[in-house]
Amino acid sequence: MAAAICRFMLDSDANTAKTLTLVAIILQVVFFVIGILAIGAFAALMTTGVTTSTPTGTTVYTSGVGIGIFGLVFGVIFLIGLLWILLDYFLVYKKLAEERVEDAETPALILGIIQLLFGGVITGILLIVAYVKIKDSTRNRSRGVPPVQQGQMN
Repeated sequence: MAAAICRFMLDSDANTAKTLTLVAIILQVVFFVIGILAIGAFAALMTTGVTTSTPTGTTVYTSGVGIGIFGLVFGVIFLIGLLWILLDYFLVYKKLAEERVEDAETPALILGIIQLLFGGVITGILLIVAYVKIKDSTRNRSRGVPPVQQGQMN
């Protein structure tokens, strides 16, 4: 006979926090892809050259400016964006998916505040709301309130 594994089921607050974190990650990935496409178009425009003819009949090819410093700046910004996606996934979402609700509490708050400060307004707000839901879940668990699954009525 196989041993039964008893796993704590996430309550509705923890499930909501997990969903909010997933939405924040999906939004970050969408913005990341849109940014990559925009930078690709910008780089293509900046590297095209112009061919002109002088009055003496010679053809002069002027190469594009290139992306230079813009490429470096945008590259760093996108690396930071990728870092946010990975941090949100590993420090918040994965812990909630593994039902380690208490371990996701502090990273959700810190990442939410940092993202609010550095331009990720929507995802920062989602993570702060997820933090509040995680806090509600841990408070209910410490009081001994039985977990209510989404879809159940009291």
